[in-house]
Amino acid sequence: MKNFLEWNRLFADQRLDMFNTDSSGVVWLKLKSIIRKGILSDFILKNNIEIEENKAAFEALYKRYMDGLLLPETIDNFLVEYNQAQIQEVEAEFDIVKAELYKLQSFSWGGDATNSLDKQIVSYIKYCWSYDEICGKIDNEIAGNTKRYTLNSWYNNWSAILTEHLFKSHPKTISAIGKVKSVDFFIDNTPLDLKITYFPKEYLKQQRRIAGFDVELTALKKLAKRHDVTFDKNSAEELLKYQITEQLKDLHKPDVDNELNRLWNENNTIIQTVINNKSRLIKWLYEQQGEMRFGAENRLFLILIDCKNLTESWKLKRNFDLLKPKVKAYLDGFSATNLEVVNFQFKNKSYTSLADALFIAV
Repeated sequence: MKNFLEWNRLFADQRLDMFNTDSSGVVWLKLKSIIRKGILSDFILKNNIEIEENKAAFEALYKRYMDGLLLPETIDNFLVEYNQAQIQEVEAEFDIVKAELYKLQSFSWGGDATNSLDKQIVSYIKYCWSYDEICGKIDNEIAGNTKRYTLNSWYNNWSAILTEHLFKSHPKTISAIGKVKSVDFFIDNTPLDLKITYFPKEYLKQQRRIAGFDVELTALKKLAKRHDVTFDKNSAEELLKYQITEQLKDLHKPDVDNELNRLWNENNTIIQTVINNKSRLIKWLYEQQGEMRFGAENRLFLILIDCKNLTESWKLKRNFDLLKPKVKAYLDGFSATNLEVVNFQFKNKSYTSLADALFIAV
């Protein structure tokens, strides 16, 4: 059994695979979710534990476990009981919050071409020496982009809370109530981090190349030129695809419709192939994550896909009539032995994680 400092070092070094094969590591993670102020007080009081509520409390609790004075069942029972209050709170407001999410009519991040609002503001500050010009930028551009950025962040936050609720309210799940980095909950005693995402457009591009298909945008541009459809070459890629596709659809020409359907069928074939063989995509998602948010934790990817229009996949985040039964069926049949063992590289270092992908496709 590893001591407290050994687990602490492994956690800091992103060696989270070590926690999967040692029950004492899972206990360490569960205790970590208890040590936040307020939660720790409740745990100590409920279980008549005499320790000081300070930075050393975590280590002291783990030592009690190692000495046989604190049972894993005691920790689990507290986590389940404590989480019940949070579950009931979310459940009471679930339908109200869901209805509010349906008020968002479009999902477009404010910012520049890289969706970075702060970088856009900095660029204005550096190059607009005129007071009147910067005021115009604030009124006409920054204000609107800030609103869109805030609304999208609000939508992502509350749709994530409701989705996590679907997992946390299932009897197989024990929630990491203290918001432990890298762990949202434990299913069958396996620590997992939930990642809600969409089918990656860059991965689709890669798979189109592998399958020998044309680049989708290139194919659309060729089709547009053949039918005298004009478009703004300087537009961002997704806007350009939308601009061309909508104009082509409005032509109502059978041959054009057939070409658009061919592109859709190619994409859909790739998506269905990936759903049936998810290992490569899971590894790709680990290896392509951003450096600032890198993590090697076990992950459950919830991948939302509108197969007819990938850009509309964001709407599935609020479609809980679709999500609820899918999540329940997944958890009912969950077994830790079915998780993928993912060996991946990041910044020339090797990592191993357990992961799975739950696809919600319409």
